[in-house]
Amino acid sequence: MKQADYRGSSLSDVRKRFHHAFAEPEALLMSTRMASDSSSPSRTKVLVTWGLRLLVALVFLVPALLTLWGHRIMVRQFDALGFAPWLRVTLSSAQVLAALLVLVPVASLPAAAVLLIIDAGTLLAQLLLIHGGYAHLILFALPLLALISLQSGRFDRKLAEFEK
Repeated sequence: MKQADYRGSSLSDVRKRFHHAFAEPEALLMSTRMASDSSSPSRTKVLVTWGLRLLVALVFLVPALLTLWGHRIMVRQFDALGFAPWLRVTLSSAQVLAALLVLVPVASLPAAAVLLIIDAGTLLAQLLLIHGGYAHLILFALPLLALISLQSGRFDRKLAEFEK
């Protein structure tokens, strides 16, 4: 049997050769086109998006509520930075609102951007003024950045580029 040389071939060329050699080419090619050309998001993407939304909402809602309710450690951090109590209430209220809006599909992307700005400001304050305890802020940002990437369509474009 003759062995094929696939070096220098594009992924679509290799896929076409595979379909032609091992399967019913028309049926498999149609199912591949239908799956990749559909404009509706896949079930997996929807589940991952909702899972990230829930995770982000929970991760940002709990500390914001603790700060809003005046938890001793949270109040001490704001006092150490020299911020007025009204700023603590304003920032934590904005964080609660944005964390809840992440669960609303229409407002999810802008709310995630607001949370990212709040998280970046908190990270800078931790790094520059308090000098410690910033690892959890980076961990907060990871699901947030994943959610923003997934919802903005960047993930889909990168996946499309990868498939070409």
